[in-house]
Amino acid sequence: MSSSICIYPELIALLQQQTECILATVIGTQGSTPQKSGSSVLIGSSGLIAGTVGGGITEAKVIQQSQRLLKTKKSGLFSYELHGEIFKGSESICGGNMTILLDATPDLHLPVFIQLKNSLEQRQKGVLLTLTDASDSDDVKIVRQWIVEEDLNLDQNIQDNIRPVISEMFRNAHSESILAIPFDENKTLTNGFSLLERILPKPSLIIAGAGHIGHSLAHLGKFLGFDVVVWDDRPEYANQSLFPDADVVLSGTVDESLGPIPVQDDSYLVIVTRGHKSDADVLRKFITSNAAYIGMIGSKAKVTQMKALFLENAWATPEQWSRIYAPVGLNIGAKTVEEIAISIAAQLVKVKNQKSASHE
Repeated sequence: MSSSICIYPELIALLQQQTECILATVIGTQGSTPQKSGSSVLIGSSGLIAGTVGGGITEAKVIQQSQRLLKTKKSGLFSYELHGEIFKGSESICGGNMTILLDATPDLHLPVFIQLKNSLEQRQKGVLLTLTDASDSDDVKIVRQWIVEEDLNLDQNIQDNIRPVISEMFRNAHSESILAIPFDENKTLTNGFSLLERILPKPSLIIAGAGHIGHSLAHLGKFLGFDVVVWDDRPEYANQSLFPDADVVLSGTVDESLGPIPVQDDSYLVIVTRGHKSDADVLRKFITSNAAYIGMIGSKAKVTQMKALFLENAWATPEQWSRIYAPVGLNIGAKTVEEIAISIAAQLVKVKNQKSASHE
């Protein structure tokens, strides 16, 4: 299971603007809670800035406590009963309970967060290690470190007891994405702990085709949290000014411009080019990849002909073709460009969430 939507790029932007804020992270839950471990929120002097720990009364209490800590600059570990009082340092297990770390000085860790952001931009996963010293419950000390996989063999400062846990996080996608490992033998967090968060880059949405559907889908993809790449062989269409929501806009031949784009198991490819031949060229390039999703627009007749072409020429095996979503999109009776884009976006969400569920 991957962690929740990464809030650290927003935190970096705030810190670089010298905006004071609290970084609140759910590190443990008991019973029924609106958010699980790994959920984070940024809180400033005027209230909530970004993220959520579930809303409602609990989030209001987190905001109030954070605003007090903004003045003292002292971090703390707090337990929040969803329908009761706030008990600092409480480990209550009755009913819904959330244990949340409130970091009052995230600016001290800005270089670490920048390392994290740089890794994500390079589509490299990592583990954020947070070490806490809670010997003074009124002023929890926090040290952070960003760890990528190669660091496990090179960095001698990683504690021996957590090194195998981090290794498992990198090796096994089914492992927990966030773990709090207590320092004391009683397995309580109030005396300090190591917090490990596996953080993944955003899934990549690669849209082959800069026409009307591609334009609408780029907007929806960005809204849904994808890194969006748009490609078209026509430079007059593949223009960044026409795609303000896209992270990257490419033009040129499939091999020269689209081909070098890394297509991995967190990549979602949608083929909506201007014609059958272009669709086939793109599909042939990536059908053997390990993309999480490949969808191609077209009528059932077109798809049938395309399948026969690929199998007859040994461009794909029957198993590889069976992974293709064609015609693309969920069947919601879509008619307009916008409705078609929504049907595709819905299918992307369905496939992505099913993939995540299989890792839990």
